[in-house]
Amino acid sequence: MFEFVINLIKEFGLWGLLVSVALEASSVPFPGGLVTLTFGYFLNPGIGELIWYAILASVVYTVFSYIPYGIGNKLEDKLKEKTKTRKIEKAQRWFKKCGSWSIALTRPIGLGNYISYIAGVSRVNMWKFGVLTFIGIFPWTMTMLWLGSTGNLKSIKGFLDEVQLYGFAAVVLALLIYFFYRKKAHQT
Repeated sequence: MFEFVINLIKEFGLWGLLVSVALEASSVPFPGGLVTLTFGYFLNPGIGELIWYAILASVVYTVFSYIPYGIGNKLEDKLKEKTKTRKIEKAQRWFKKCGSWSIALTRPIGLGNYISYIAGVSRVNMWKFGVLTFIGIFPWTMTMLWLGSTGNLKSIKGFLDEVQLYGFAAVVLALLIYFFYRKKAHQT
């Protein structure tokens, strides 16, 4: 996969970056982060270019994240048919109360693509969704481009895979603790 990504970047340049970011944001399983990292390596952009590329890629990511958001929005009615309305309303209230910032916070750890579906089901305001998506993806894109421009791609990729794994584990652990706490609170 690594060699494929390198060839993609060499052949398509900026368009390869934008297409890969669009695919990832659309929830197509594609290593958009790896492409962004590799893109930073091959172009070795200056700070001005780095910021411009990060903004452009983040805007494309934000626009294409509306695809899973829209799918989630359309699925809400189907879920209501198969699930108790009270449960869905409770989940939506929880997401609107606590979870809207999760749109931004989950982008770098691999859950960000799936949070778009949840935001759609929860009917998060479209503008708010877009702004939070951009807020979450821009620093990640900027960091990936900058790390790529520093050189050693394989060691950086290994490090980022570890960070993402630990971040994912931390989110799962936090959710488990939260649900355990909620269940305990309802029992008493």
